[in-house]
Amino acid sequence: MSKAQLKKELVHLDQDQLVEVILNAYSSSKEAKDYFEFFLNPDADALLDKKVDIIAKELTRSKRGHSKARISAIRKAIKDFAAYGVGDEYVYKLTYRAIRMIVGMEHYYYYPDALNKGVIGLASDFIVLADKLECISDAMTLLDRLETENIGRQAFRAKVIYAARQTVKEISSTNQI
Repeated sequence: MSKAQLKKELVHLDQDQLVEVILNAYSSSKEAKDYFEFFLNPDADALLDKKVDIIAKELTRSKRGHSKARISAIRKAIKDFAAYGVGDEYVYKLTYRAIRMIVGMEHYYYYPDALNKGVIGLASDFIVLADKLECISDAMTLLDRLETENIGRQAFRAKVIYAARQTVKEISSTNQI
């Protein structure tokens, strides 16, 4: 069912019926319960920490030195976080922290190609979000800090930073037209 169809159906319900639907959703799904708890007590920083923990747990999945982390699970955590309506500034923070954790953990594990490519895509998405927030120079400063703080392996850091710089160039050339 699409959002539009759901909206059509909900418009025809009275207040008591709406309350019943919301309570049923609250009790039937952990995700719905989490959303309603956030809705009643919005604490974006606590939710950010919860999503960081989810990403960190995902990054520790391994077998014999090979990472079993899934970029799809990391992207899902970021997407779910954004769906709470926390604002682009918080999504920006979570995306950077995810990149930082991925780069740092690469020092300890061998990453599969999907995760290698995924973090490069995540770095590009980070720059696009920074452009939306009009803070590309701050974003690049954060990514350059990975280099100065010597987080992860040098070659992997260089790939991530290179991808970010390429995205900056693409954005710059698009904005000049």
